[in-house]
Amino acid sequence: MRRLQDVDLKLLRSFRSIVEAGGLVGAQAVLNVSQSTLSSQLADLEKRLDMRLCQRGRGGFALTEQGRQLLAALDDLLAAADQFQNATASIVGQMRGVLRLGLVDAILTNPLWDLPQILRRFNQRAPATVIELSTHNATEMQRLVLERKLDFSIGPAFQPVAGLEERPLFRERHALFCAEDHPLAGLALVDTDTLQDYPFAARSYLHRYDIGRIGQLSPAALVDSMETQALMIRSGAFIGFLPCHYALGLPGLARIRVMPGIDYLSPIKLRYRQDNARNMMVRSFLKRVAEQPLRTPRPGERDVILPFD
Repeated sequence: MRRLQDVDLKLLRSFRSIVEAGGLVGAQAVLNVSQSTLSSQLADLEKRLDMRLCQRGRGGFALTEQGRQLLAALDDLLAAADQFQNATASIVGQMRGVLRLGLVDAILTNPLWDLPQILRRFNQRAPATVIELSTHNATEMQRLVLERKLDFSIGPAFQPVAGLEERPLFRERHALFCAEDHPLAGLALVDTDTLQDYPFAARSYLHRYDIGRIGQLSPAALVDSMETQALMIRSGAFIGFLPCHYALGLPGLARIRVMPGIDYLSPIKLRYRQDNARNMMVRSFLKRVAEQPLRTPRPGERDVILPFD
């Protein structure tokens, strides 16, 4: 087998795209390359590595054990290659390469912080830069930034993390919601004793924090995103915390009127590695963020999104 660094990165990227698309047919549309070309690239990669990476044919597409192991190692290799490309572009004063942003879900419904405008202005100043945008939970984003697989994370951050710089963006109100036909809908000043009688749906990365606020020992349902949590709540079987700017725009949900101290403010911050601050693309994106302050809230928005004091 040839040494790994002698393998064309283009072939490795094609292999990852084929896997992500579930086979050659799906990757053909994504990469805008013919199926025969992708098949030849895959065969060439297998020959270079002396491995059988996947099974393909009438039985469908499936990775072999060697293919699964290569895919696991490939993320680190391609992330390092992109970091190298970004670093060399910075050395010669160019903004060229890949900028990876990780977001918590439901950022788009925030009425006061205009991330789309930030992305637009960044793209105008760095048109040769590829922006990769993905959603993750807060714990996963923190890990990916530390592992250099993300340049930035935007999401809830309650405690500082060694090695990461952070910029406070805003605080969003999280309140308890239920279905419109739930027994708690329409009641006034519900206390924690009453809340404990109803099953609770929580996001996996926040459930200890959320259920602790109402005195429950464990959630009745765990989900991985706000949308799946909203689905559980809308079923009428569960209650749960959601950002007000997200939940108030969804049909079929009602905000539970709770005693003071139960709803809370979640600090949303931008995080990045301290040693990545010299990267030109990182610096440019930070400038675009600094240029985009929170919009002044209207009366009905004052309790939804708040600036940091």
